Amino acid sequence: MILSSSIDYLSYEGLPWVLAAWAGLYLFRPFATLVHESGHFAVAFLLTKGSLLLLVGKAGKSLLYEGQRVRFGFSFRNGQVGQTTYCTVEAGRSARILILLGGPLISLGMSCLTYWLTLSAGHPVWLEVLGISWFCANALAFLRSTLPMRLRPSEDFPEGPPSDGLQLLWLLSGKEGKEEAGPTN
Repeated sequence: MILSSSIDYLSYEGLPWVLAAWAGLYLFRPFATLVHESGHFAVAFLLTKGSLLLLVGKAGKSLLYEGQRVRFGFSFRNGQVGQTTYCTVEAGRSARILILLGGPLISLGMSCLTYWLTLSAGHPVWLEVLGISWFCANALAFLRSTLPMRLRPSEDFPEGPPSDGLQLLWLLSGKEGKEEAGPTN
């Protein structure tokens, strides 16, 4: 069994493993987005009573699950994009802040857990590469959501959807308007 300590990732021997980690990062992005959006969803489920929608990737014509209160869609296309939609009218300011924090906190927690598990013991190289890919996918989801900025424009958001950090900034500063309210990203 080859342990990770025997591979120099910055050599020709390590190059295939680095490329595998990049491929893993790309493949894990939709799942990291699902973890992130699940953080928003869980808090919204507990703090609101209306219907909830959790989407990951480009929304298709049909959803994977449609219940009375919960709807869920998942697609690998554009997998770094996700949203959790809930009724913002019934959620107070503090509930909305908690819902916005749910996604980044679970992404950060998953990144820290993966980092610890990956580096805490010797693993086969393939398992370490998967751990690094999963860590990076969750760390990128955390960073992308916390920086106060507009994300890449889409059909639903021609100006670009606001990140969780930007929505939180709007909520805390009282500058949120109707055009700025809406789903978490």
